[in-house]
Amino acid sequence: MILASVFLSVSAAHAEPSIDNLVEASKAIAVKIKLGKHAATGAVYNAQRGVVIPDYSQQEDLYLISEQEIVNYNAAVLGVRNAMYFTSTMALEAKAEESLAAVKVAVDSFVVATTQLKEVEEVAVKAEKAQDSGSVADQTAVQEYVESNNVGITQETVDDFNQSLTDIAVNAREAGAFLAASKDVRITETADRHAKDFNASFENAQVTYSATQDKLSFVWNAAINANHSFHGFMTQVNAADVLSTGEQLYAQQGYIMR
Repeated sequence: MILASVFLSVSAAHAEPSIDNLVEASKAIAVKIKLGKHAATGAVYNAQRGVVIPDYSQQEDLYLISEQEIVNYNAAVLGVRNAMYFTSTMALEAKAEESLAAVKVAVDSFVVATTQLKEVEEVAVKAEKAQDSGSVADQTAVQEYVESNNVGITQETVDDFNQSLTDIAVNAREAGAFLAASKDVRITETADRHAKDFNASFENAQVTYSATQDKLSFVWNAAINANHSFHGFMTQVNAADVLSTGEQLYAQQGYIMR
């Protein structure tokens, strides 16, 4: 079950600022075009009838398009061309890409750390062999190996390993949540509807996921408590599933992340 919580200040719904600007600038000129057509038609009609029309020079601003109106209109058109009109799906996909990029960075750090710790794996194999056989020869082989190779590890390398693994998990969890939410029409349709009703733009929204609460949140203005959240629907696999899948993939192709 998906639970949605909405806390938004109610106001009249309207579009993005760039659309508002274009409406204002275009309507100002459209009104003058309409008045200009009326003025031209009336002038021609009276001229053909031999009627002298009055001097409208003091009222030309009513229907002549000004330079400032041209500037305003062209700027508004450019604003619309350059604007990004975000839906909840777009916002969630953008966050998923951001989290996946962070995963890639963490994976690079993880690979470096595991390479530096590779000797530990080799020591473990040789030491276990010596333990199982009880052979002096095998124990001597372990001794010779640790003497002739740099098998020590540093706290810094271990810290890098631990931190990178944590970073992979955190960012992978968030990427999965954002991507799953972007494909869930129950979430996107509800979020889009409320954003429109309450004059909130996803372009300006902060999108977060809390694993501890299993909560996806859109926050537009924390100061006035304008937010929308969904609860209890994201977690889809348990830790054992993750490890099992990872074991299979890694055994097949040494896969971490392509």
